[in-house]
Amino acid sequence: MPDPLLGPVPGAALSDEQKASVQRAVAIAERGEFLRAARELEALPAAHPAVRLAAAEIVFLQGGAASAAAEKLVSEHPGYAAAWGLLALAHQREGEVRKAVAVARRAADLGLVGDWGRRADEWEKGLTDRLLAEGTALLQRGDAAGALRIASEVLSATPTVAAARMLATRAHLAMGQAKAAAGLVPALPDTEEGLELKGQVAERLGQWDLAVEFYSRLGASNPRKCELLRTAREQLRLVNAPPYLTRALAAPALTRKGLAAILAWKVPQLAEKATGTVPVFEDIVHLQERRDIITAVRSGVMLGDAVTRRFGAEHGVTPRELQAVLGRLATLLGRRPLVWCNGNDADDCVSLPSTVSGAAAAALVERQATGEDTPCRPR
Repeated sequence: MPDPLLGPVPGAALSDEQKASVQRAVAIAERGEFLRAARELEALPAAHPAVRLAAAEIVFLQGGAASAAAEKLVSEHPGYAAAWGLLALAHQREGEVRKAVAVARRAADLGLVGDWGRRADEWEKGLTDRLLAEGTALLQRGDAAGALRIASEVLSATPTVAAARMLATRAHLAMGQAKAAAGLVPALPDTEEGLELKGQVAERLGQWDLAVEFYSRLGASNPRKCELLRTAREQLRLVNAPPYLTRALAAPALTRKGLAAILAWKVPQLAEKATGTVPVFEDIVHLQERRDIITAVRSGVMLGDAVTRRFGAEHGVTPRELQAVLGRLATLLGRRPLVWCNGNDADDCVSLPSTVSGAAAAALVERQATGEDTPCRPR
């Protein structure tokens, strides 16, 4: 308990005997002898601030409510440091941690012995950690609004808490409020977690160049860096890709011209290996994909009909044709061909899609092109 006689004590001066009685009363109460402690104060002037504080401390030590008595003392005597100390303890025990922190800092400012500034920091950290744990749990359960409310409460009291700012950012993203999340980004820390979150905000805003920048700054040991960076770079390329490629990737049933476009985009080294004879196909002259078709055919990955001089650009890609194209791509790149799951129980076998969509073809082309050399794939 704060010593009622520490620091400037308001009220009339007490005699040495009275001071000793005040201190004895508190010491006796601290040993659990509350009746004896109360009797020690009976002969003292009950209205004196030090006696009132000692009486309130005895109540507190018994487990009673002492905040009202302490509040009255500090309102009447704002410079009475010991009363501020008791009020801080009372608020803290009653669960009014925010009030306890502010009052403890006031006690520290007044010079009350007992390292009250450290206590305030510990109480505040404990409260912040508890609130952030609650907010994180709410977000995981899908209550983004509840998580945002808690994060905002923490930030209103301590704006520098990075974890609260990150929780608020995640909550905004979960609620589809990308612009609100972006407003929090400048103050996010450049830690691994902070950089990854900045990248997520940039993704939501379609700012793939910024996402690439943030993910590039992640540490080399970050297990998610490679995949995050690869996806962001691919999306950045896709932003500048021709419309016909976007259509091919989204196609529920892929055409041969669409497959050629995907091959040229997913395997840029295909152009270097396109050293074969330039084909002459009458059905690609007016197509936007004609350059990609010529690249795919000159490299030997796709075939056309040299006799009829037709590529069959509008024909749908069958699963077997996709399988053959990927086999030729493996040979061209010097990769191990994909192992297909047709009756094969190998752990790394790949299933052919029953219908070749743009997304399925793109995924298989990437898998064949990158093979086991991709740093994103566990070795």
